[in-house]
This record gives sequence, C-alpha cells and structure tokens, in this order.
Amino acid sequence: MGDTPETPHGSRDGSVAARSFLSRMWHLENDERPGFMFGYVGPRVKGGAPIRSALFSTEGVGTVRDRLQDAGKFLDAQLKENEAVTALPGDVVPSVCPALGVVGIPSAFGCEVVWWEDNLPAVRPLAGLDPGRILEMKKPSVRDGELSRVLDYTAEFIRKTGARVPVRLTDIQGPLDSAALIVGHTEFLSLLTMHPAAAHHVLRLVTEFAIDLVKAQREIVRGSGVEFVPSMFQPWIPDGFGVSVANDESVMISAAMHDEFSVPYINMLSEEFGGVTIHSCGDWTHQFRSLERVRHLRGLEFGASEAPFQRVLDYFGGRTVLACRVGLHRDIHFAGMKEYVARILHTARTFRGLFINVDVTNGIVDETWPETDMEEIAQMITSVTRRA
Repeated sequence: MGDTPETPHGSRDGSVAARSFLSRMWHLENDERPGFMFGYVGPRVKGGAPIRSALFSTEGVGTVRDRLQDAGKFLDAQLKENEAVTALPGDVVPSVCPALGVVGIPSAFGCEVVWWEDNLPAVRPLAGLDPGRILEMKKPSVRDGELSRVLDYTAEFIRKTGARVPVRLTDIQGPLDSAALIVGHTEFLSLLTMHPAAAHHVLRLVTEFAIDLVKAQREIVRGSGVEFVPSMFQPWIPDGFGVSVANDESVMISAAMHDEFSVPYINMLSEEFGGVTIHSCGDWTHQFRSLERVRHLRGLEFGASEAPFQRVLDYFGGRTVLACRVGLHRDIHFAGMKEYVARILHTARTFRGLFINVDVTNGIVDETWPETDMEEIAQMITSVTRRA
C-alpha cells in the first residue's frame, strides 16, 4: 500500500477512503496522522448536536429496554447514529451491531437476565455453584438464552437494510469476563487460587463457546452477502484480521494469574480468527508483560483517563493499534475534549496504529466540561506533523 495521506470524508461515500486508511492503520502504515472519529463529545457542541450512542445512551425515543428489545427501534437508532457520525470528518465505515451488552454468553449458560428500564441489561450469576458442579458444566447451544435474539437481530438488520450495511460482531466479552459473570466475580476470583482446575474448565468452555458464536453470526452475515466486521468496538477492522474481546476482569488479577488464566484462552481465539484486539476498562497497565504473550495482538482499546495513556503509548506505540477514548474521566482529568486530543497527539511518539476516538460516552462530565468545536479538533488531527 502507498503512504499518500487520505483526507477523511464526512459522508457515506467516504467509507471507501476510510477503509483504505484504516486498512493501512491496522498494518501500522499510517505514519502521516492518527485515525479518528467523533462520538458523544459532551452536551455542548459548536455547530451541531451531540451524537448519542444507540447502545449506551439513555437519551432518545423510549427507554433503553424498549430500544434493545425491539429490533426495528434498535436498528433505527443505529442508523440515525451512523448518519450523524458520517456527516462529520473522520475514519468511519458505517455498520450496525446486534449487541445487548454483557448478557449474551452468560444467559446461554443459564444466568438470569435483568432488564433495566434505563440501562443495559445485567445478569445474575448461577446460584449454588461449587467446584464439582462447575467441572460438570457443558457447552450450551448458540441459540440458548438471549443469543437467539442476537442471531435473529443479525438476520433482521440485514433484511431491513437490504443487505447493504456491514454487520459488526455482537458482544462476546472475553474468557475472563464471561466466566466471572457466570460464576460471580468474587467466586471466580476465589476459584483462581482455591480451585484452578474448575477455573480452567469454565474458561475453556466459554472460549470454545465464543468461537462457536462468532462462527454462527459470521455465517449468517456472510451467507447473506454482507460484510462481517469482527469487532463490536470502533474502529472498523477487516474480516480475517482478528476478533475483538473485552478483558475488564484483568484489572483485578496479577500478571502471573493473567499468564495462566487469560493468555491461553485469548490465544485460542486469536489462533482461530487470525488475531485479537483487546478492550479493557480501568488501569490494566500492570499486564504489559503478560500481553506480550498474546499471539497476533492486533490492537488495544482503552480509556485514556483510566489506563495512564502515556505509559500505554510509550510501551505499545507503533507495535499494535492503540484505540483510545476519554473513558470514565475520574482518575485522569482532561479540561475538555480539545485538551484530551492535544495531550494524546503530544504524547504519541508515532502515529502508526494510533486511533483517537473523540468520545466521552460513559464518562463523568459536569457543567465545567466545555463546548466542543468538532471542526477545530478535526483540523488538529489532520494537520499534525508527520511522525515515523
């Protein structure tokens, strides 16, 4: 591929340029500038209106529960979000995602789903599990629990869009996260030290099951002649270049435990799908050395206010894709979106693989969070000095 910079386009026609740029980014060839996109930037926007997440926002028509439990309403919200995002500069390939939050895989294993009215659904861990019962657990069907809804939404989204819009991978969480949701967080952490054989059993089960689920959804999408995007997170990733997982539970364990109880199962997914991109909330920087053991690590997605961003950029910059967003905005503070972008640009030693998600969804912002001038921020990113 060449190294001529593409100008990001703010329209659906720009998805061709976005694919070209993002493909080079995933191959760590974007020396000229970082990738970027706009999401929810706060309540005040210069020259526009806030972009609301179809999955995470409590704003919009009806309740969150109403939106997620109705395929038509959920799709409509996503298409409106796509329209708003692609009207702005950035590296965006419009797509839709039949994700319901963390409940999919745990519900298939029998966990009760709690549907909150104005938030994402949650699950209750299985009651009365002891190590003996865990060792007897079997893989469920990919249509058990809420996964039937997920796969049906996949087909419905394809039908309602005329098979013209790429479909993203649903939320499969990750081996550690799914196991902890099924068993219970405290109980699972206890298993790691007290009953490691039971912990490994449930981890292997959920990993094998996640592989089954990805293949089932991918078959529906590709069988309809539609592009499958193997990540529920932004940025767009080409099919065949890996799969995205969440690894939030990693912040709760040591690097040695991560080596034993996380890396082997992430590597199972990576070997199956040609790589892996890992999301984690919180401060996971104590896992740097352990993450070196992940085969075909394609990318890391994180909150810059949660994991100290300078350490992340210094350690992994130029070696894998680093996709950052503001995050919770509690431990590290930014005086607005402009300062967040400026500090990321200043800190980065290389732009290769860097993707700046100009987004504060789920972050804690109050009346002191300033108005965001999106045109100014886009200019900051596209006019940066080239860094090899």
